[in-house]
Amino acid sequence: MADGLTGDGALLALSPHLDDAVLSVGAALAAVAATGRPVVVCTVFAGEPVPPLSEPAARFHRDCGLGADAVAVRQREDLAAVAALGATPLHLPFLDALYRRHGDGWLCTWLGAHFDPGLPAEPELTAEITAEIAGLLRSLRPAAVWTCAAIGGHVDHRLTLATAAAACAAEGFRLARWEDLPYAIGRSAESGQGRLLTGPISAAHRERKLAAIGEYRSQLGMLFPAGGPAWRSAFAGHAAARLETHGAEELVWSAEPPACAHASGSGLSPSR
Repeated sequence: MADGLTGDGALLALSPHLDDAVLSVGAALAAVAATGRPVVVCTVFAGEPVPPLSEPAARFHRDCGLGADAVAVRQREDLAAVAALGATPLHLPFLDALYRRHGDGWLCTWLGAHFDPGLPAEPELTAEITAEIAGLLRSLRPAAVWTCAAIGGHVDHRLTLATAAAACAAEGFRLARWEDLPYAIGRSAESGQGRLLTGPISAAHRERKLAAIGEYRSQLGMLFPAGGPAWRSAFAGHAAARLETHGAEELVWSAEPPACAHASGSGLSPSR
């Protein structure tokens, strides 16, 4: 099962938002948790904004059927979803891009701006997140650290990858990257990402992932407007396609270890 995972250290999954880790690698996380190894799903952008909100943020809430307590609702959904995998949730206080200000205005001035590669840099926020993740690495001493590959280009995914990479390099931990879902659904897998760590998934862990995804009720209608079983079909179809082409239903790629790597390993093959 394990590929380099030794000792009792946890698997730390650094998720940009309150759903990304579960959507992308929920079955693999469930497989690791089933071995008795601690799995911590840490969401970086899980902070609650202070009103008033920008118009794009207010529209996002309406699209999700959420009210003024939107982030609190999403936090509760995440607690249930992560628990369904047998993992432990951790929420950091940083604000989603839709809630962040830039100067006297908003960072995202239109719905979809968070995908704009030309958004202004946020050096202070980047430094704060890097320091927070570095502190988490020092306290948790994980055996493996996973985060997103930022496929899709969401600014929060890009920030999560950049700060996780900086913190891991500073603290001497290896960092592996997962294929971001649902952004990669219907797309060919990106090449040159590194050595593939994951393998076939058992039916039981596949079902645990789907059960966990089902807890994100506020997000499913927005991500999959067709409703009904469309999201299940989308994830099942993607998993089958990746299994055929890569031998793994969820893709997690290794990275070259830093020169002074502390972590004893960063991968696994969650086959059953």
